[in-house]
Amino acid sequence: MVYNKVFSLKGLQFQQYVTITSDVLLSGSFLKEKPAILEPLANRELKPAGEAPPEEELERIWNYVYQRQYHCTDSKYLGGRENGDGAYDLCVEKPFWPDRTGQGKCLVYSFGVANDFTFDDEMAKLGCEVHSFDPSTELADNSVRESGVIFHKVGISNEDDDNGFNGWKMRTLKTILRELGHQGRHLDFLKVDTDKGSTGFEDIVMQQIIETGLYKCVRQYSMEIHMAGPLTNSENLNRCRLLYRQMRTLNDGGWRLFNTTDNVRAAKVLVDPNYKQTMNRQHIVNYKKVILWETSFVNFDVSGTCQEVLFDRKP
Repeated sequence: MVYNKVFSLKGLQFQQYVTITSDVLLSGSFLKEKPAILEPLANRELKPAGEAPPEEELERIWNYVYQRQYHCTDSKYLGGRENGDGAYDLCVEKPFWPDRTGQGKCLVYSFGVANDFTFDDEMAKLGCEVHSFDPSTELADNSVRESGVIFHKVGISNEDDDNGFNGWKMRTLKTILRELGHQGRHLDFLKVDTDKGSTGFEDIVMQQIIETGLYKCVRQYSMEIHMAGPLTNSENLNRCRLLYRQMRTLNDGGWRLFNTTDNVRAAKVLVDPNYKQTMNRQHIVNYKKVILWETSFVNFDVSGTCQEVLFDRKP
C-alpha cells in the first residue's frame, strides 16, 4: 500500500510518499528502505545554496534541521543533566543498532564532555566500549570511570598537533582510530558536542569523515550545531553555508536526520523561561546571536569497517 502524507512544520509544508507492506503493518515497524531527501517548500524562492544572501541561507538551513528525514520508531534518549543538556537520541532499530551477540562490543566515541559523562555512562551500561575525549578538563589522560568509560585528554581537529588549539593535544579522527587500534571495527556511535568560541568543531569532523570516507563506517552520528551570528559577517555566513553543504553531502552518502532538539536551555535560565529558538532566528542575521541545535543521524549505507573504508578510498 502507498500512502501520500502531507504534513506541516514551522509553517512549511512537505509531501512524503510512504510504502507499507503487510508484514510491516503486522509488526508495527517501518521498512528500512532509505527515504528520499525531500526539499522543504520554503516561504519564498531561494537562490542556490552558497549563493544566496544571509536571510535566505538562514531559511535554508533552518528548514533543513526541522525536516525529519527518517522516523525512528524505537529510540532511547540517554544521559543529560536535569535540564536535558548533554542528552542524545539513540535509534535502536536494526540495522542501525544491530544485535551484538557473539560480535564483540559496540564502539562509541564521544567528543566533548565538559565533565558531564551521563550520556557516555549510559552507553557503557548498554554494553558498549565507550571512549570520551575532551582536552579542556582536568581529568587524567587514559583514566577509566566506574562505568568502564575510558577518558582521553585529546581534542578533535583537522590535523595532528600536540600543541594545537588552546595548547591542547589534538588529533584527527583517522589518527585516533589508528592509535586506539579500532580501524578494523565499525564506529557504532559518534557524538560531537565541542565548543570553539561561539562555534564548534562539528564542521571539522564532518569534513574529515567526508574526505576520508569514514562516514561509511559510522552507524549513527549526533552533534551539536553551533551557528553564530551575525550572518552578515562573511566568515559566519560561509560557515552556515558549509554546515548545510556538509549535511547534504552526508545525505548523499546514506545519512538521514531523525532528531533535532533546540538547545535554548541557558537562555531559559538567563533571559526568559519561555525562550524559543525563533527568538534567536529573529536576530542572528544582524546581531551576535548563536543558534544551537542537537541533531542525530542514522546511516543507511554502512559499507565496511573503518579500515576497509580507508583502504578502499581512492586518492
